[in-house]
Amino acid sequence: MKTSPFFIVGVQRSGTTLLRLLLNSHSEIAVPEEASFLKPLLKKKWIKDPICGEKLEKMVNYLRKNEQFKLWNFDREPLLQEIENKSQVTIKEVMEIMYSSYASHESKSIWGDKSLFFSKMELIFQMFPKAKFIHIVRDGRDVFNSWRKMDQSMSNPSVMALDWGLKTYLVEKSMQNIPKENLLLIRYEDLLNNPKQTLESICKFINVGFEDKMLRFHQTSNKYIGKHHSDLIFKAIDNSNIKKWERLLTSKEKRIYQIISGRYLKKYGYDVSEKIKLKNWFEMFWDLLLGLPKRTLQLIKVRLAYRRALYKGESTKTKVGQLPEEKSIY
Repeated sequence: MKTSPFFIVGVQRSGTTLLRLLLNSHSEIAVPEEASFLKPLLKKKWIKDPICGEKLEKMVNYLRKNEQFKLWNFDREPLLQEIENKSQVTIKEVMEIMYSSYASHESKSIWGDKSLFFSKMELIFQMFPKAKFIHIVRDGRDVFNSWRKMDQSMSNPSVMALDWGLKTYLVEKSMQNIPKENLLLIRYEDLLNNPKQTLESICKFINVGFEDKMLRFHQTSNKYIGKHHSDLIFKAIDNSNIKKWERLLTSKEKRIYQIISGRYLKKYGYDVSEKIKLKNWFEMFWDLLLGLPKRTLQLIKVRLAYRRALYKGESTKTKVGQLPEEKSIY
């Protein structure tokens, strides 16, 4: 399947899943569940040099046992055997086989990706120089509010402001050498306020025609995503999910968040009108002291789990959610 792929990138809780499902509703586009399990494979040395021998065997075992890959919800064994039977393979070939197989399963001609490759866009562009990149941004304070509803360990505003700002920076940095004509920036808020107009611009960007059924994505969501996700994914687009932070964050949380990530909030057109007081700086430092070590340890554990699993050719043994249903309820 010789098509130019596209990659959706954005901080978690920024609407990447919504955008994936909207595009996946198109008759020509297939976007599987995220493939963060590929991150330990996206290294310069493996992009240039083929993988062979024992490393190839371990990589295939790693892919075969990976719980996240199983969420793609189709028979992966033929593609794994295709990779396994090669004497050597590049990461580009692995990705092409994986995504093209998924697209063929869905009877689609174009494949896309929605993953957490924050700092890997330039490497991906080197492999796929005709690829398009869609960067979706959401107000970081709503990202924070969404995180803590899902996981109480994400309740420190300073830590999550730092997390959002750092990941946004990594995305920007990894895209700085990609031609502008290959990049598209959209805001989650614009997608919810003007879904048809925003989707039309995205479809034009990736060279497909807009289809009205994309706005009815929720009718088939359960085929492509498990019920562990937000209920909003299974409903029509509703712009009431915008600016919840204004009423759900305390004044203290708003000011702490703005101290750390005000620069990026302003850069992407979000309100930064909170009046910062001296005591807010002390509150911010204290909040960081309480939450940053725990968050840092979480991230290190996840990264090491992926690397260890790839090195040993085994499952990461991490909780990834529920499988989507086989068939649509509609």
